Amino acid sequence: MIWGLPQQVKNLKGWSRLSTAFFFGALAAAAMQPLLFWPVLFASFPVLAWLIDGIVAERARSLATALRAFATGWVFGFGFFLASLYWIGAAFLVDAETYGWMMPLALAALPAGMALYWATAISLASLLWTHGLGRIFLLTALLALSEWLRGRWFTGFPWNALGYAVEAFDGLSQLAAYVGIWGLTFLVVLWATLPAALADPHRKRLEKTAALLVLLSALPLWVVGWMRLEEASGGQALGPWLRIVQPNVPQSDKWRSDNARQILDELIAMSAVGAVAAGSPRLVVWPESSVPFLIDEQPQALAMIADALPDDAHLLMGSLRRTARSTTEPQRVYNSLFVLDGLGRIAGVYDKQHLVPYGEYLPLSAWLEPLGLRRLVSVPGSFDHGQGPQTLSTPGMPPFSPLICYEAIFPAEVVAAPRPAWLVNVTNDGWFGLTSGPHQHLAQARFRAIEQGLPLVRAANTGISAVVDAHGRLLETLPLGSKGTIDAILPQALPPTPYARFGDLSFFLMILLGFAVGLLAQSSPAARFAKRPPALKRPNA
Repeated sequence: MIWGLPQQVKNLKGWSRLSTAFFFGALAAAAMQPLLFWPVLFASFPVLAWLIDGIVAERARSLATALRAFATGWVFGFGFFLASLYWIGAAFLVDAETYGWMMPLALAALPAGMALYWATAISLASLLWTHGLGRIFLLTALLALSEWLRGRWFTGFPWNALGYAVEAFDGLSQLAAYVGIWGLTFLVVLWATLPAALADPHRKRLEKTAALLVLLSALPLWVVGWMRLEEASGGQALGPWLRIVQPNVPQSDKWRSDNARQILDELIAMSAVGAVAAGSPRLVVWPESSVPFLIDEQPQALAMIADALPDDAHLLMGSLRRTARSTTEPQRVYNSLFVLDGLGRIAGVYDKQHLVPYGEYLPLSAWLEPLGLRRLVSVPGSFDHGQGPQTLSTPGMPPFSPLICYEAIFPAEVVAAPRPAWLVNVTNDGWFGLTSGPHQHLAQARFRAIEQGLPLVRAANTGISAVVDAHGRLLETLPLGSKGTIDAILPQALPPTPYARFGDLSFFLMILLGFAVGLLAQSSPAARFAKRPPALKRPNA
């Protein structure tokens, strides 16, 4: 029965084909956080390959083939992104009376846009399609490249890149230090699609053996990663103790002006640095937009913070800030991270440089605002982009690279010279409630630590706050939807990883390999499949 499945999938047409693509695309989303049920990929991607087989067999390498492959790829991608990004709808329910009507539009529009990348890759693959192992490498190269472009074009949104599925395996996750998340994406797509070649009864034993060996390459690569973890020094101290504060303020209450004093009092009370283990914390980290006012314009609040902190302590806190109006310059508003010393003085400021579309700014506002669309975060002005990434260096604390909210999902925008000693990610995932969104956000931040070989400290308003070592291991966490603090010692940084030194070079070498194998197959005897497609068997009536 199972050996007849490929042919049954290839025989699908019309709505049957599209509904199958949607189902298996949505099924693939179970490989992401919080489920991490990676076996679904070995069902979803072979089905995708078989669907393309069936499309190409109808009309080999024609415009009709490309259009049908585009539609099938788009529906497959739409299913994946709809299932894995459903949580964005929760943000529109925080103030449902104002924004609730926008939720269906957002839930459809974002997955639809993301699916265009996959659809284009699959359409191009259909025009170069061959039979056997070559088509697997070709599809892998094009899909992985489309994922890389998704993370860069139109400000980029690389959320839930397919490589994050390896988080289920600590050993494979360590490969991010060598090839980054995009190299892992290439490997995940390749491994997940190879069963399509193994299940083909018409392929030669040599080709099936090659496919099996490529699939089994996951095992020695896992061993390499496992050995890297075994050699890890783990909990060596870099410097000061730190305290992460997770206040768990509901998003619906966060920006109410009558809550401002209560929120500040609670944060200060949770930041009291009594004796902890071998000493007192000297770094305190609050989340993004931790107070509902502009901290640099409130000297009384700064004085209260100074009274609560030891003179040699530092506080990292998220807050909005604005510049003064002038006759020549308009007022600018930034989502910022402030470094305050123990005397309440501002010792450093970082302005978020990668803003959230529709959350912090409205793309194509001239066209969309007349339709009633607007950004979710209301500020006294319009958010502006900062200059980043940056390394902040303040006397008394190790230099660090700040990442505000979803800046942590962009691998190429994490650090700048000089190299920092650690990463800090402040965020407010309270917009998304108790959904899978905060779990996915933390997972992506962990991979930035592995890629760079730097520890990461994460403070989230409602969770998940964490201390992550330079191997991406969770040393301390606070659960989603809870209130509390983490006291920990800052883990030690590793020497720069190959990915930190060379970036995406290894990924592009993998892409070249995928194209080389796929295109070389065009000149092989198997290429006759694309020129003279075999007649598809019809199931008995």
